[in-house]
Amino acid sequence: METKIKEDKKDKRRSTFAILFYINRTKIRKDGMCQLLCNISIDAESQQVGTKVSVNPSLWDSTQGRAAGRSQNALQVNKSIDELTERIKNHHKEIKESLGFVTAELVKNALKGIAQKPLTLMKLFEEHNDEFKKRVGVDRKKEAHDVYVVSYNHLLAFIRKKYDADDVTLRSLNWKIRSMLTPLVQRKVIP
Repeated sequence: METKIKEDKKDKRRSTFAILFYINRTKIRKDGMCQLLCNISIDAESQQVGTKVSVNPSLWDSTQGRAAGRSQNALQVNKSIDELTERIKNHHKEIKESLGFVTAELVKNALKGIAQKPLTLMKLFEEHNDEFKKRVGVDRKKEAHDVYVVSYNHLLAFIRKKYDADDVTLRSLNWKIRSMLTPLVQRKVIP
Protein backbone atom coordinates (compact mmCIF):
# COMPACT_ATOMS: atom_id res chain seq x y z
CA MET A 1 0.00 0.00 0.00
CA GLU A 2 1.40 3.36 -0.93
CA THR A 3 0.35 6.39 1.07
CA LYS A 4 1.00 9.82 -0.40
CA ILE A 5 0.67 13.09 1.46
CA LYS A 6 0.55 16.47 -0.25
CA GLU A 7 2.57 19.18 1.40
CA ASP A 8 1.21 22.57 2.45
CA LYS A 9 0.64 25.16 -0.27
CA LYS A 10 2.87 27.49 1.75
CA ASP A 11 5.92 25.53 0.58
CA LYS A 12 7.29 26.98 -2.64
CA ARG A 13 8.77 23.73 -3.89
CA ARG A 14 6.88 20.53 -4.40
CA SER A 15 7.58 17.79 -1.88
CA THR A 16 6.68 14.12 -2.03
CA PHE A 17 6.16 11.63 0.79
CA ALA A 18 5.28 7.98 0.24
CA ILE A 19 5.16 4.85 2.38
CA LEU A 20 5.33 1.45 0.67
CA PHE A 21 5.04 -1.94 2.36
CA TYR A 22 6.34 -5.09 0.68
CA ILE A 23 7.86 -8.50 1.35
CA ASN A 24 11.05 -10.00 -0.03
CA ARG A 25 9.93 -13.33 -1.49
CA THR A 26 13.54 -14.35 -2.21
CA LYS A 27 14.31 -14.50 1.52
CA ILE A 28 11.77 -16.97 2.87
CA ARG A 29 12.66 -18.17 6.37
CA LYS A 30 12.68 -21.82 7.44
CA ASP A 31 9.17 -21.47 8.88
CA GLY A 32 7.87 -20.36 5.45
CA MET A 33 7.31 -16.74 6.46
CA CYS A 34 8.77 -13.53 4.99
CA GLN A 35 9.71 -10.32 6.76
CA LEU A 36 7.52 -7.27 6.13
CA LEU A 37 9.62 -4.37 4.85
CA CYS A 38 8.77 -0.70 4.56
CA ASN A 39 10.16 1.87 2.15
CA ILE A 40 9.88 5.54 3.15
CA SER A 41 10.36 7.96 0.24
CA ILE A 42 10.68 11.71 0.68
CA ASP A 43 11.70 13.96 -2.22
CA ALA A 44 13.39 11.21 -4.28
CA GLU A 45 15.32 9.93 -1.24
CA SER A 46 14.23 6.59 0.14
CA GLN A 47 15.10 4.51 3.17
CA GLN A 48 14.24 0.88 3.77
CA VAL A 49 13.03 -0.11 7.22
CA GLY A 50 12.80 -3.70 8.34
CA THR A 51 9.89 -4.52 10.59
CA LYS A 52 9.65 -7.37 13.06
CA VAL A 53 6.44 -8.55 11.41
CA SER A 54 6.32 -11.95 9.69
CA VAL A 55 3.99 -12.52 6.74
CA ASN A 56 2.88 -15.71 5.06
CA PRO A 57 3.81 -15.06 1.39
CA SER A 58 0.63 -16.76 0.16
CA LEU A 59 -1.43 -14.12 2.02
CA TRP A 60 0.46 -11.11 0.66
CA ASP A 61 -1.35 -8.88 -1.85
CA SER A 62 1.40 -6.81 -3.48
CA THR A 63 -1.04 -4.47 -5.28
CA GLN A 64 -2.68 -3.45 -1.99
CA GLY A 65 0.49 -3.65 0.09
CA ARG A 66 -1.43 -5.62 2.71
CA ALA A 67 -2.18 -9.18 3.72
CA ALA A 68 -5.34 -10.61 2.17
CA GLY A 69 -7.92 -12.59 4.09
CA ARG A 70 -9.23 -12.79 7.64
CA SER A 71 -6.71 -15.23 9.13
CA GLN A 72 -4.98 -14.42 12.41
CA ASN A 73 -1.70 -13.67 10.58
CA ALA A 74 -3.42 -11.41 8.01
CA LEU A 75 -5.25 -9.42 10.69
CA GLN A 76 -2.09 -9.03 12.78
CA VAL A 77 -0.02 -7.95 9.74
CA ASN A 78 -2.61 -5.39 8.61
CA LYS A 79 -2.92 -3.99 12.13
CA SER A 80 0.88 -3.63 12.28
CA ILE A 81 0.89 -1.88 8.89
CA ASP A 82 -1.75 0.61 10.06
CA GLU A 83 0.12 1.33 13.32
CA LEU A 84 3.46 1.71 11.55
CA THR A 85 1.95 4.01 8.91
CA GLU A 86 0.52 6.22 11.66
CA ARG A 87 3.85 6.34 13.51
CA ILE A 88 5.71 7.26 10.30
CA LYS A 89 3.22 10.05 9.52
CA ASN A 90 3.53 11.42 13.07
CA HIS A 91 7.34 11.40 12.94
CA HIS A 92 7.23 13.10 9.52
CA LYS A 93 4.96 15.84 10.88
CA GLU A 94 6.98 16.37 14.09
CA ILE A 95 10.31 16.58 12.26
CA LYS A 96 8.91 18.96 9.65
CA GLU A 97 7.50 21.23 12.38
CA SER A 98 10.66 21.24 14.49
CA LEU A 99 13.31 21.52 11.75
CA GLY A 100 11.36 23.06 8.89
CA PHE A 101 12.42 20.22 6.59
CA VAL A 102 12.32 16.44 6.63
CA THR A 103 14.34 13.62 5.07
CA ALA A 104 13.69 9.91 4.79
CA GLU A 105 16.72 9.22 6.95
CA LEU A 106 15.45 11.50 9.74
CA VAL A 107 12.08 9.71 9.71
CA LYS A 108 13.77 6.29 9.71
CA ASN A 109 16.00 7.26 12.65
CA ALA A 110 13.04 8.64 14.60
CA LEU A 111 11.10 5.44 13.90
CA LYS A 112 13.99 3.32 15.17
CA GLY A 113 14.39 5.51 18.25
CA ILE A 114 17.77 6.87 17.27
CA ALA A 115 17.90 10.18 19.07
CA GLN A 116 18.50 13.24 17.00
CA LYS A 117 20.75 15.66 18.80
CA PRO A 118 19.03 19.00 19.12
CA LEU A 119 20.23 21.64 16.70
CA THR A 120 21.48 24.78 18.35
CA LEU A 121 21.60 28.26 16.89
CA MET A 122 25.22 29.09 17.65
CA LYS A 123 26.47 25.66 16.55
CA LEU A 124 24.67 26.08 13.25
CA PHE A 125 26.08 29.59 12.83
CA GLU A 126 29.57 28.34 13.71
CA GLU A 127 29.34 25.53 11.12
CA HIS A 128 28.19 28.08 8.54
CA ASN A 129 31.14 30.36 9.29
CA ASP A 130 33.61 27.45 9.14
CA GLU A 131 32.28 26.35 5.75
CA PHE A 132 32.29 29.95 4.51
CA LYS A 133 35.91 30.41 5.67
CA LYS A 134 37.00 27.37 3.64
CA ARG A 135 35.63 29.04 0.51
CA VAL A 136 37.34 32.40 1.10
CA GLY A 137 39.59 33.08 -1.86
CA VAL A 138 37.74 30.56 -4.01
CA ASP A 139 34.29 32.07 -4.46
CA ARG A 140 33.91 34.12 -1.26
CA LYS A 141 35.58 37.31 0.02
CA LYS A 142 37.35 37.67 3.36
CA GLU A 143 35.35 40.82 4.10
CA ALA A 144 32.09 38.87 3.86
CA HIS A 145 33.47 36.27 6.26
CA ASP A 146 34.48 39.04 8.66
CA VAL A 147 30.88 40.33 8.63
CA TYR A 148 29.62 36.85 9.57
CA VAL A 149 32.15 36.61 12.41
CA VAL A 150 31.00 39.98 13.78
CA SER A 151 27.36 38.88 13.45
CA TYR A 152 28.20 35.66 15.29
CA ASN A 153 29.76 37.64 18.14
CA HIS A 154 26.77 40.01 18.35
CA LEU A 155 24.38 37.08 18.40
CA LEU A 156 26.40 35.34 21.11
CA ALA A 157 26.35 38.52 23.22
CA PHE A 158 22.58 38.80 22.71
CA ILE A 159 21.97 35.20 23.79
CA ARG A 160 24.20 35.62 26.84
CA LYS A 161 22.33 38.78 27.83
CA LYS A 162 18.82 37.49 27.08
CA TYR A 163 19.14 33.83 28.19
CA ASP A 164 22.25 33.79 30.37
CA ALA A 165 23.51 30.92 28.20
CA ASP A 166 26.04 30.34 25.43
CA ASP A 167 23.60 28.68 23.02
CA VAL A 168 19.91 27.92 22.48
CA THR A 169 18.19 25.10 20.62
CA LEU A 170 16.46 26.00 17.40
CA ARG A 171 13.30 24.42 18.72
CA SER A 172 13.23 26.80 21.69
CA LEU A 173 13.20 29.87 19.47
CA ASN A 174 9.74 31.33 19.07
CA TRP A 175 8.61 33.88 16.48
CA LYS A 176 9.06 36.80 18.87
CA ILE A 177 12.72 35.93 19.45
CA ARG A 178 13.26 35.24 15.75
CA SER A 179 11.89 38.66 14.86
CA MET A 180 14.27 40.21 17.40
CA LEU A 181 17.26 38.30 15.99
CA THR A 182 16.80 39.27 12.35
CA PRO A 183 17.52 43.00 12.74
CA LEU A 184 20.23 42.21 15.28
CA VAL A 185 22.20 40.12 12.81
CA GLN A 186 21.49 42.44 9.88
CA ARG A 187 22.37 45.69 11.67
CA LYS A 188 25.13 44.17 13.78
CA VAL A 189 24.00 45.92 16.97
CA ILE A 190 23.12 44.66 20.42
CA PRO A 191 19.75 45.89 21.74
